[in-house]
Amino acid sequence: MNVGLYSYFGAGIVYSIFAVLLLFSLRESLQGKLLFIAVFVSACWAFAATQISLHNESYLAFYQALEILRYIVWYIFLFKLFDVAFPGSDSSEYQKQQNSYRGFARWAMPLCVGVAVLLLLNEVLAGVFSLPGQFVIGITGSVVLSLIGLAIIEQLFRNTAARHRWAIKYLFFGIAGIFIFDFYLYTDALLFRTIDQRLWVARGVVHMVVVPLLAVSAARNKNWSLNIFVSRDIILNTTAILGGGFYLLAMAAAGYYLRVFGGDWGEIAQAMFFVLAVVILFIVLSSSSLRAKARVFLSKHFYKNKYDYRLEWLRLTEDLNDGDYDKSHNENHFQKAIEAIANIVEARAGSLWLDDGTGRYKNAGAWQVGQRNDSFAFDTTLICFLIDTGFVINLREITTHKNQYKKLSLPKWIREDEQLWLIVPLHGEDKLLGFVILSRPLIERSINWEDRDLLKTASRQISNYLTVLMASSQLAEAKQFEVFSRLSAYMVHDLKNIAAELELLAINAKKHADNPEFIEDAFSTVENAAEDINRLLMQLRNRRAEKEKKVLLDLADLVSEVVDSKKHLLPVPQLRIESESASVLLEKGRLANVLAHLIENAQQATADQGEIVITLSNVEEVCSIEIKDSGQGMDETFIRDRLFKPFDTTKGNAGMGIGMHESREFMRQLGGDIYVQSKPGKGTIITLHIPSFSSEDDIDNA
Repeated sequence: MNVGLYSYFGAGIVYSIFAVLLLFSLRESLQGKLLFIAVFVSACWAFAATQISLHNESYLAFYQALEILRYIVWYIFLFKLFDVAFPGSDSSEYQKQQNSYRGFARWAMPLCVGVAVLLLLNEVLAGVFSLPGQFVIGITGSVVLSLIGLAIIEQLFRNTAARHRWAIKYLFFGIAGIFIFDFYLYTDALLFRTIDQRLWVARGVVHMVVVPLLAVSAARNKNWSLNIFVSRDIILNTTAILGGGFYLLAMAAAGYYLRVFGGDWGEIAQAMFFVLAVVILFIVLSSSSLRAKARVFLSKHFYKNKYDYRLEWLRLTEDLNDGDYDKSHNENHFQKAIEAIANIVEARAGSLWLDDGTGRYKNAGAWQVGQRNDSFAFDTTLICFLIDTGFVINLREITTHKNQYKKLSLPKWIREDEQLWLIVPLHGEDKLLGFVILSRPLIERSINWEDRDLLKTASRQISNYLTVLMASSQLAEAKQFEVFSRLSAYMVHDLKNIAAELELLAINAKKHADNPEFIEDAFSTVENAAEDINRLLMQLRNRRAEKEKKVLLDLADLVSEVVDSKKHLLPVPQLRIESESASVLLEKGRLANVLAHLIENAQQATADQGEIVITLSNVEEVCSIEIKDSGQGMDETFIRDRLFKPFDTTKGNAGMGIGMHESREFMRQLGGDIYVQSKPGKGTIITLHIPSFSSEDDIDNA
């Protein structure tokens, strides 16, 4: 058997395949073009070697010329790799090193190529003139050429940046392997004055082993990498044929073993074994599930992605964040989610079905299609299938892939609607949030594993989007109730003050019913109470506090009026006015409520024999109202943590816990503040600071 023929023919086939792949993915870089030329010349050299293995001496000169031309092309390719071998840097040391090696490449490449050209001329002249010593010169030249190649590889590997070696190291190993074997072959020939046929035959096998290493480096270097598209069906069929061939070879070897060592039953055992092997092969090749798995495996591991996932993710994010929709309506957000997932597979319409919280999935939104009143119970086969498998259902495959949808039973309206296409589940953290039903695209397209993976990934993002959306809606609703409750609390607090005034009026009516001045004050009090109640009712209807108009008033008059209204309770408050001029611009009713609340608190905290003093002063355009009592006082912890905390009261059911909070907020709205000094058993001093207005300019600015 002519082993050399198969050896070099195999090398020629492998080189040719590699060259075709490089040709169809030819890059603009010089390195990629030179690599293609080197591989093409190597393929021609390998096929020429097959003729030499057939003892066709007419190809000898052509073979020897290609031998040296192969070295020349590899030299040029390797020297051009020096241009990308250095790490990027702007330092002077780097520039000096780069210039040094580029200078080395400029004189070394012509020298090395020149030596090879001289040897090429020697081989050409050998075919014309028969001169003594030409064989030795040729063999010696081949040794020198292989040593030159190894020296170039060593320099290139040594000076390649560490981060670039990962992409190019297999190229070094492959070409270095070629040069090392050539050096060994020609050194042996130089010693024994003849080429060892066994080594020469093995040379083709070495090249077959080297080509995959070159292909790996080409794939890792994008500027001269493999980027050709080959049909998945061709690869699948070729893989099946090659796999079947290797399988039959293995079975034939096993059958031969049975025939030789099987005795009298050897031939029968061989025939039975071979028939059984063929039957198994046909069963395997005809299995649609195995072919589908093989197709997915090849697509995942040997092909570039069908989608540009960076662009798909950016588009999905942009679709979900599109600001064209009204943010106040969930329906618009639902349409946005449907459209975002539909755009991935170019679906024309879709509907969103979500868990309504009662164990049923209802049509929450629709895009380019009408909404339905149907619903799916939690225990229906569709919901159970989506929960158990998380599988993207292709409605066009249910009849042809029954083994994948064994336990799935769909409603009649889904089965009969020819426009429905895909059902994509939307999984939350611990449950099925819902699903999207997509309609067919305008142009029919198939759905493979990559489409399903992308849809599953996008559905996770959309599930998070919908979860946040629904949580935000629930939070907004809860905040509305909170605002309503807070407003009600303030109103109850105000109603309590109105009730206290009316109660006091009823008590004094028994004593002063015949007093005309009392009757006049009583009607005024009732009128004010009616106005306050109407104002509260208006706030309740509008669910917001109606702002009282600010008026310019004399603070001394307002404080005197409030103090007089509280003199019927003990201890009786005393008023000291240290500054007669104290004009302020504010809501009179709100400040009156604040002062009344603070005086009431002081009276409740102080014994009847105690003392309450209210002092009004005006210092440096700040009006100060000091309310001092000799009551039980408060500690620092209570003042810091609880005094101004809303809805925190020490009065039990008698208080709402919002008086001090409202008082401080009102003071701060005026541009002032409230200060508290107190010690247990020593009494309390509460001071209100309010900006005063001394001119018309201050009033205009306010």
